[in-house]
Amino acid sequence: MDIHCPEKAKAEALLKAAIFEALGAMHPEQLLMLKITLPEQDDFYADCVSHPNVVKVVALSGGYTREECLNRLRRNYGVVASFSRALLAGLFAQQTDAQFNTLLDASIASIFEASTTKQVSDQRRARAC
Repeated sequence: MDIHCPEKAKAEALLKAAIFEALGAMHPEQLLMLKITLPEQDDFYADCVSHPNVVKVVALSGGYTREECLNRLRRNYGVVASFSRALLAGLFAQQTDAQFNTLLDASIASIFEASTTKQVSDQRRARAC
């Protein structure tokens, strides 16, 4: 999904409907991983995350800045990052090894933290019950 699509939320709704049509045609033993662009609506793919045929929902950075990716990812519980562009943001060959490693470590840590929202979501749901 192009993040600059003028009607991104509507396009996501069409995509999600098509995904569920395909999921409905799958046998219970068939499994898949969905790779999506981070949606406009928080937890938009929550029903995909919990679908028995879906092993994992993975989010692309899609051209958002790293900070925007992380913010959006944190609001989409159970979705994990596949952020190659956001991971490498700010890394340059001219940096010292220490600068490069420090920035890469920080980037990995922040993406990991944003990808671990499933446990938070499970805790919130448990408290709500």
